[in-house]
Formats: sequence, C-alpha cells, structure tokens
Amino acid sequence: IQRAGGSVNRPYPITTHLQESRTAAIFHGMRKFVALAGIASVVAGLALASEDWSIIRQGGRDYVTFSNVAHFYQFPEYTRVSHTVSLRKERTGIRAQAGTSNLYINGVRFFTDFPILSNGSDEIISAMDVSKIIEPIIRPNRVRNAHKIETIVLDPGHGGIDSGAMNRWGAEKSFALDVAQYARLQLMQAGYKVEMTRATDKAVSLEDRVAFANRFSNAVFVSVHFNTSGSAEGLESYALAPAGVTSNAAKSNEVSDVDTRWCSGNAQDEQNIALAAAVHATVLSRLSLFDRGVKHSRFHVLRNVRVPAVLIECGFLSNMSEGQRIATSYFRQQVGTAIAQGIQNYDAAINYRANAAQTFAAARTTLPLHSHSISEPLADYAPPDLKRHDTPSISISGGE
Repeated sequence: IQRAGGSVNRPYPITTHLQESRTAAIFHGMRKFVALAGIASVVAGLALASEDWSIIRQGGRDYVTFSNVAHFYQFPEYTRVSHTVSLRKERTGIRAQAGTSNLYINGVRFFTDFPILSNGSDEIISAMDVSKIIEPIIRPNRVRNAHKIETIVLDPGHGGIDSGAMNRWGAEKSFALDVAQYARLQLMQAGYKVEMTRATDKAVSLEDRVAFANRFSNAVFVSVHFNTSGSAEGLESYALAPAGVTSNAAKSNEVSDVDTRWCSGNAQDEQNIALAAAVHATVLSRLSLFDRGVKHSRFHVLRNVRVPAVLIECGFLSNMSEGQRIATSYFRQQVGTAIAQGIQNYDAAINYRANAAQTFAAARTTLPLHSHSISEPLADYAPPDLKRHDTPSISISGGE
C-alpha cells in the first residue's frame, strides 16, 4: 500500500469512524472476485482481488483519492484539470470538483455527505461517499440483501386537511395522488402488486405510512411530493442519510439533524440510494427537468421504513412555468409512468445475475443495459402514447 504524506493508511476495507460494521462488510466484499458480477470488467480478470485502498485522514474523516477510485473500479480514462476530475470507461462516467459536494455519475447529480477536497496531487472523496453512493450506483447488482421486488408501496404525500404546497391550479396532495395513480396502473400492468398509503383525499399520519409499508416484504416504498420555494425549479430525490450523517436536504423539518443515530431505515442504505438514483434518473430523462440532485435526508417517512425507500419531489408548484406544467394531466401521466419505469429499472439492476459459465466475450454481447450504472435508464424504453392536455386540469382541486 502506498503511503500518503500525513495520512493514516489501512488495508482494505475502507472504513470511517462514523459508520458501523455494515460499511466494512461492503468494502471487504469488494475485494473478493465474483464471476460475472454485473459489470463485464469484473469478468475480465482477477485484478480486483489484489486491490487495496489507501486511506487518507482529513478533518477527522477517512478519504481516498479519485485516482484510487479510478484504479479500483478500472476506469481507463482519468483526467484532472483545475481541481476537477473525470473518470470514464465504456457507458460510465464520474465527474467531481474539489470544494463542492457535487458528484456526477453518468451526468446525474448526487450530493456527497462530506465535501470533495483537494490533497495537492489529487482530489479526494470521503470513504463514506464511496461506500454509500459510488459503489451501489455503479455496481447495483452487488448491493447486499437485495431481493426481487414483489410489492411497491406508493405514498402520495399529504391528504385530507393537509393540502401540502399549493398554487392557483390546485394542491400538492391532489397532484401527488394523481401521479401515484398513474404509476400504480403502469406497475400493475408490469405484474407487480401495488399498495397505496392512501387512494383518496384523506389524512394519513407519517407513523401510519411507515407502519403500512413495513407490513410488506420484498417491497419498496416510494413517497411522491411536489416542492415550493419561490422561483426554484427542478427535480430532487431523497434517500435516508447514513448513520452519523446530517441531512443535506434543502428542507428537513420533520426530524432534527442533531439526531444522526442509526435507525432501522439505515439497514437498507445501499438499496435506498440505488432506488433513489434509478427513479430520479428515469424521471429526469423522460421529463427534461432541471436536476437538483439525489440527496440524503432524515425525513420521518424514511427513517424507520424497513424496505428500500425514496422520497421524490417532482417539481415546484411555486414556479409559475413549472407549476402550470404540473397542473396538466399529461405531465402527471409522464411523471407517474417514469416513476414506474424507474422502479422496474432498479428491480432489474439489483437482481441481474449472469451465467457464471459465460466467457467474457459472450458476456459483453449479452449484458443488458441495466448491468451498467443504475443512474443510466434503459435506452430502449419509450413511454406509452398518452392523451396530451396542455392546459391545466380542472379535475385537480385543493379545496376538498
């Protein structure tokens, strides 16, 4: 292991003092060769079996260099210009800039839990962010304890006396329910069992939403919301923040950021971020929304859900242009259909298993697109023809 000046070097796995043994288990698993484990490069040779991580202590946390990341994940192209690093190989790219928390994987924006820093000769990223973002995103079929999805629990936000955000055309509670209904239809047609925390305009407590989701096994939980904040615009998605990490959400008023203890939702950290990435990337690509990023939060509905969970904010009702677009039934159909496809992309990616007897050459020609980064939606997907309504719907009302 190469020793970095002033650093504390440890053999694999990468660990951090803020994490429990779960992260250590992941990085220990990285070192083992698994034949045809999703990414074709793993099949190509046994190089990963001998790779170690060089840990750099910075600000009391464990970091690694991006050149170390490039070497471990076998990125043949690595460039560094003005403290911006780019890693690229066939169909997968990573870009980051020191002094920010922006990490781009296949062009999709992720917010790191700790700042990306410069270490003189290279830029460095926290071990936590490698473990909790990069690894599950670019190698989703190696996510631990992942199961074939049988049930999707859709959670339209708000309801009843809680209207959520509002604009001149309606309320968040109604828009979210409409999107969830469209997603439900698409998922049922795809053969999934679909449950909804509410199917009408009624109030459901946050605790009841969580308890309802926890009744199902081999399931995922998707909470649908819309945003409000002046002229802001775009799509943002949230997975539960790992233990020891504060929220990087724009708003996180349901649970104090001071409480960063491990909770039951953290048992699915890797699945949570993979699900969030798949849904976010698919909606983003289908609707051409501004990318506000995939973030970590401590929203109440994410903390104690015992299945993979994501909360998605599908746009800003307060933005005049985006708010009017949200008020069209066509837009809501598109969002619901994209959410459904994103869930299916996630299901396919985490459950991909190749035939171990295949040769590397054969694997390269047969690997489906979802064996690549989970933030890369299936290219051959096309939404069904939907009747378009360009004017705001009069059927969505915030007054009930």
